[in-house]
Amino acid sequence: MSKPVFLEVDPSIVERNLQLTEDSDTAIDKIFNVPNEKYPSKLVKPVPGFCVKSREIGTETKVFINVCKTDAIPPPPKHITEDELAELLESDEVTEYRVPMSIGEMRTEPDKKGEEAKVCDVAINDIFFVTLEKSQMFRNFVMSIIFEAISNKHKVFATDERILMKQRKVFGNLQVHRIQDRDAAPINLPQKDSKAALIEEISANTADNEIPNYILYKKKNEEDAFYADISLPKVTSSKELTLDVGEDRIILESSAKKYLLDIFIPLNVYPSKVNSFFNIVTKILTVKMHIQTNL
Repeated sequence: MSKPVFLEVDPSIVERNLQLTEDSDTAIDKIFNVPNEKYPSKLVKPVPGFCVKSREIGTETKVFINVCKTDAIPPPPKHITEDELAELLESDEVTEYRVPMSIGEMRTEPDKKGEEAKVCDVAINDIFFVTLEKSQMFRNFVMSIIFEAISNKHKVFATDERILMKQRKVFGNLQVHRIQDRDAAPINLPQKDSKAALIEEISANTADNEIPNYILYKKKNEEDAFYADISLPKVTSSKELTLDVGEDRIILESSAKKYLLDIFIPLNVYPSKVNSFFNIVTKILTVKMHIQTNL
């Protein structure tokens, strides 16, 4: 992720270089059109759940798995008990039981000692997450198939020593997930020990997305306003963009041009009082936010 640059900018400089050519009344909650995909999809910000720590085989690099939750992912279509789960794992027969989840991209973040650690976010249904909290058997089962899936997708192989972090629910900042809006198809188990086949991944691949350059700044004569300028040289129209702003977070995506920006901002703003402007000449998107003053 690009490091933000904070500037105290003379407003005349910005106004000279950003001649707004699109409707200045565009609100932040406007959802722009995106190209047709095989499956419709949407950006989702999951909620922290719990964090599991392990180490990579061969390098001893720490590996953190953030298991997070969202209602955008469906629960397993069939509810089973612990006894039924035990029977499923012992059976050689094909099963239709599956666990829908979104496996994020592998990234690196420094730990408390400053050493680089590997981090991956895995999102599951928020109701099914309650089952994991209540049942150690289900939690161990889901974690085993998650680590198996991560080894298949990211080629990161972790040791069997896995520690549930009791003092933290998440390592680093949770990333945005692109969730495909489709029903999970039944999974056939080709082998008894093929745990990865119990997963139905419903996230879209975001590995090829580019993080655009941006700056964050305040204008001297607008104490209650905060701005973000985002450079999007490949974008030709605001219709190619999806923009979402929370109290302390900006998420911008262009599926057509493969841009994805997901950043936290250093103060709280009002999500309902945000305007965005795209300059089709300079290819800069300006996001104007109003700072919360009642904190």
